[in-house]
Amino acid sequence: MAVAAQLHGSAAAAAAAYRRLPLLRVPSSSCRWPGNSLAESPKLSISPSGVGVKLFDSGAKVSTKCAKGTTQIDELNFRSNQIDELVEEGEDTITQKRSAKIHDFCLGIPFGGLLFCMGLLGYIFSRSTISLVLGVAPGLATLFLGTLSLKFWRSGKSSFIFILCQAAISALLAWKYSHAYILTNRILPWAFYASLSTAMALFYAYVLLSGGNPPPKKKMAETSS
Repeated sequence: MAVAAQLHGSAAAAAAAYRRLPLLRVPSSSCRWPGNSLAESPKLSISPSGVGVKLFDSGAKVSTKCAKGTTQIDELNFRSNQIDELVEEGEDTITQKRSAKIHDFCLGIPFGGLLFCMGLLGYIFSRSTISLVLGVAPGLATLFLGTLSLKFWRSGKSSFIFILCQAAISALLAWKYSHAYILTNRILPWAFYASLSTAMALFYAYVLLSGGNPPPKKKMAETSS
């Protein structure tokens, strides 16, 4: 009877000590108790040597699962960041503006200057008004439009309208020079001018279809950075 009373008193003291122990709480977002949380919570053990509370078995399992869950979450975040970077790079690549390989004024200004000079020389030596109409006037117009295109390109503005006007002048000249060659059958100057004007009209069409002039190097560097 004395031994039973002693065991009963020890069990009551252990139960009171167990009630005063703080509860182990684990965030539900990253950790879970293995199995039944109540069944695997700190255990009460009674042995002939005395009464004790077993705390560390389930706690070790919970900490192991917490570490594994945290590692998996970190790995998922790392992969998500990599995917976001790839998507941003792809968007930057897609949004880059298409452009031609050469500016319109690189050939337009020399072409306008040639037309002007040849028309002026033809008028001086032959006093022909055709040289003024098909040489000096379109040459000055092409020079003016090419200079404006260069100015707008340097300021970062679009020069689409100037390229379009130069293309229209070149196409009109190609038709006029071809018609003059058919009537006179003269290679110089009409066949030469017709070939040159046709080539320039095709060049302007290429620049327009390619997206216009390429941007300045400084602007390209700023866009790529």
